[in-house]
Amino acid sequence: MSWINAGWLLLDMAIIAILLPTVILQRKESGATLAWILAIVLVPFLGLLAFWLFGTTRLRLRRRKRRRIEARLAPALHKLQAQSSTELSAGGVPPSLLKLTEHLDKTGPQPGNEVTLLREGQAAFAALEAAIDRSRHHIHMLYYIWEPDRTGARLRDALLRASRRGVEVRLLLDDVGSRSVRQEFFQVLVEAGGRVERFLRVNPLSRQLGLNNRNHRKIVVVDGETGFTGSMNVGDVYAGLGEPWRDLHARIQGPVVHSLQEIFCQDWYQATGDDLANANYFPQIPGIGNVWAQILASGPADERWRAIHTLLFAAITLARQRVWIVTPYFVPDPPIVMALQTAALRGVDVRLLLPGCSDHPLVLHAGRSFLDELLAAGVQILELHEAMPHAKTATIDGIVSTLGSANMDQRSFRLNFEANVFFFDAEVAAELERDFLVLCSKATAITVLGRQGISRRQRLTEGLGRVLAPLL
Repeated sequence: MSWINAGWLLLDMAIIAILLPTVILQRKESGATLAWILAIVLVPFLGLLAFWLFGTTRLRLRRRKRRRIEARLAPALHKLQAQSSTELSAGGVPPSLLKLTEHLDKTGPQPGNEVTLLREGQAAFAALEAAIDRSRHHIHMLYYIWEPDRTGARLRDALLRASRRGVEVRLLLDDVGSRSVRQEFFQVLVEAGGRVERFLRVNPLSRQLGLNNRNHRKIVVVDGETGFTGSMNVGDVYAGLGEPWRDLHARIQGPVVHSLQEIFCQDWYQATGDDLANANYFPQIPGIGNVWAQILASGPADERWRAIHTLLFAAITLARQRVWIVTPYFVPDPPIVMALQTAALRGVDVRLLLPGCSDHPLVLHAGRSFLDELLAAGVQILELHEAMPHAKTATIDGIVSTLGSANMDQRSFRLNFEANVFFFDAEVAAELERDFLVLCSKATAITVLGRQGISRRQRLTEGLGRVLAPLL
């Protein structure tokens, strides 16, 4: 028996000796590194399995040569950058924030866009179906979750009608998020000429397992001219046909749709090797509205800037009047916590609207572990119990706003592929702020006194979530 025990001990030590350098060399944030080290040292076999599945980023992403169309668009984009610095600064956007936006994607905000906010699921899917039915050349769709329910069938059938008209249909689904929908569900669409592909297929035997790095984006581009993005996935719950759910999508028309198309083309290239970067999918788009907008993508391949996280952090730190945020999953990293605290301490009206219950309880408890320090700094926190607020929005000073797929959590900022649209427009910000106030009127304020009364068991649960926060 002693020989067996000695053998297991040696094996444990071998796992620790081999795996710890790998964990350290990844150069993750210190909290995540420490959490993985503790898991591997205390339970080597489970730690090894968990790290293999969730702890490594072994992605070797295909990168297209951005022939873009960029050569054709570059002169106009340079003019837009100069124009944006002048007009938007005059409109109240801090010049330093504009300078940052230009570094993040080499383009900066683009004018001439028209935006329609789609708050109700039925209205959003009706607008999406109408755009599909009007399509003439191509439809590009990318979703994290696609459910094989009534809403999923409704949208599939709309794509089927388009494909039968001769429209090119490309649908890209995340292999984990859309695991419940089988390929047979789309067989009729494929037989009609549509393409349905999976992003980062899960293969435990592959060095690019990718289980921990999922494509959380929600992007639709029709004919290269009309785009949709936001926080809605495809399913009955997002259409408002199931449990109470508050969500948000935006229909965008104008030059910034090229950025949505660029993101889709890159992800399609990663999944299939097909390069769509040609003029057939990037038509000239005239300015049709008054909104300045910018699409930012981020993900595991964006380690240099982490564009969405960086711009949100900068906007919060530069805020002078108010910062209002809605997020369903709140597990902030230290920079975001500090940005929110210092903004509130400077007298900025900082408010967070969070869910009172969640489909991910551990994430909910982890997020609540941050409430005390935020409340102490003067941040106002409200929880919505009557519905799940799934929209991910932020408005800053009534001029800068954003919506998209990124939650205010470490998974969105560092692990998942995300896409957000940033608006530099007072009218869009005002519309989002009106929606925010309506939700706040139905929410419950979290107070310092109320937090003092929570049970020891609840604090322990939150503490456990806090320890695991870097891994969530």
